[in-house]
Amino acid sequence: FFFPCPKLPSDLDAKIGVRKNPKNPDRTEKIFGFNAIIDTSIETDLGLEIPVACTTIAGNGEEGRHFITNKDQISSHHGKASKIHIADAKYDEINNYQFSRSQGAIPIIDYNIRSENLSPEALKTRGYDHKGWPYAPCGIITSPNGFDQKSQRASFSCRRQCLNSNDPQIIRFAENCKHWINYHGFTRHMSVKDFPRLIGEVLRGTYRYQKLKAFRSASERTNSSTKDDLCILNKPKIRGLKNAGVLAQMAVSVLLLKRIARFIVKATLALRKMLGNIILS
Repeated sequence: FFFPCPKLPSDLDAKIGVRKNPKNPDRTEKIFGFNAIIDTSIETDLGLEIPVACTTIAGNGEEGRHFITNKDQISSHHGKASKIHIADAKYDEINNYQFSRSQGAIPIIDYNIRSENLSPEALKTRGYDHKGWPYAPCGIITSPNGFDQKSQRASFSCRRQCLNSNDPQIIRFAENCKHWINYHGFTRHMSVKDFPRLIGEVLRGTYRYQKLKAFRSASERTNSSTKDDLCILNKPKIRGLKNAGVLAQMAVSVLLLKRIARFIVKATLALRKMLGNIILS
């Protein structure tokens, strides 16, 4: 006997995934379909944001495992490697950090707390906060004091913050602190080997880290352009992983050509304006 199952989807390749709610970014929602993972290259000198790699997976696929897949595409098709790899918390896996460093790049990946206990008591018990900044014996959080590239470790020091503290407990502890005599006070080193996901060449929470992390908005602009501007990946009626992959590659190709053409037009107009000013002067 053959009969249709009302709960069986018509597309057996598509799966249920999770994405941010468009109306409320702080909440997530389930969605049935496919996931196009697009890598965007940022050329800061030229002001270019161009898609350079794309992988299509089922909706419930683990996106973090395809970090290396896209980077291999860039290496084989473009023949170049990026200096900095920026990604969100879905890519927070040790293999991705190791691969990024093996390519000579600096990984800037959001830390995925998973099921860690981030209460103030738990953080002080383990000795460092959610950014990887250790606590001094008096309880004050230390500050970054540089990264040693040769030793692959970060230095943190309290910088004798107890001198300006109004906390009675810290003041009493500072009276007998053995680290007070040091110029930077209490100092602790945390190596990449011991904390491969938490400690990096650019320390979390620093000004430089925040500036580099802000470049990730280019990826959101790429995703938004393929869905809203080009209307190619905006709820497409398509079945099968192969067909979804073809559609994603078409969207990336169209966006690439559009942005390259726009750059050529801007460069041509700028050159014409510059030559006009030279002739007039």
